[in-house]
Amino acid sequence: MGIPKPTAERLARLAQLLEQRSDPEAPVSSAEIEYLTGWPSHTIRKDVSALGAGPEISTSTGYHPQRLSQAIRSVLGFTVEDHNCCVVGLGRLGSAFLEYTGFNGSPFTLCAGFDSNVNRVEILKADFPLYPAFKMKEIIPRLGIRYAILCVPPDQARQTALRLAEFGIVGIVNFTPVMLSVPPGVEIEQVSILDALGALAARRAIHERNDAREASIRSEK
Repeated sequence: MGIPKPTAERLARLAQLLEQRSDPEAPVSSAEIEYLTGWPSHTIRKDVSALGAGPEISTSTGYHPQRLSQAIRSVLGFTVEDHNCCVVGLGRLGSAFLEYTGFNGSPFTLCAGFDSNVNRVEILKADFPLYPAFKMKEIIPRLGIRYAILCVPPDQARQTALRLAEFGIVGIVNFTPVMLSVPPGVEIEQVSILDALGALAARRAIHERNDAREASIRSEK
C-alpha cells in the first residue's frame, strides 16, 4: 500500500503514542489524539483510513489502541522483521544512546557503535560492541545493519553519510545540522531541536490566535 511519507511518519508516531498508554484497552478518540499531538482530527481520521484496516480497530467511542497500533505496524512493515541499527559518532550526543532504553520492545535493535577516536571506543561501555570507524565497511554488512544514527561533528557529516550508504545503510537519522545528499535508495530523517521548538511555537501561536478570535466573537454576542 502506498502511503505518503508525512502520513507514514504521523502513523509511526501514533503507534508509539498508543503503546505508551497506561490502559491499552481504553478507547482513544481522534479528539484526544489531536490534543496529545497537535494534529487536526480530520488529518488523524484520514491517516487511519489510509491503513485500509477493518472495523475491528474502531469502537463506539473511538479507536482501539492496541489493534490500531498493530495495524499501523503491520502496514508500515515494522512487524515483518527486526531492524538492526548503529550509532555513528560517540561524543556527548552519540554516547547518550549507549544507555538509551527506548529501543526495548521496538522492532529496532541498536547493535553497534562507531567512532573515529579509538580511545573513546575503548573507554566507553555498552551492551553492544563498539568499533573504530574504519571498521564500518566490515561490521555493517556482517551484522546486517540497515539504519544509522548519525552524531558526528558537522564537518564529518557528508563524508560519513556517503560511506554509510556505500556500506549498505538504507536509512540515516541525522542529528547533525548539515543537510545531507545521499544516493537514491537511502532515506534521511533530519532531527533538529530548533526545528522542533519552532514547530511548537508555531502551533502555540495558532492556538492563541484561535482562542483570541473565539473570545472576540463571544464578546460581540
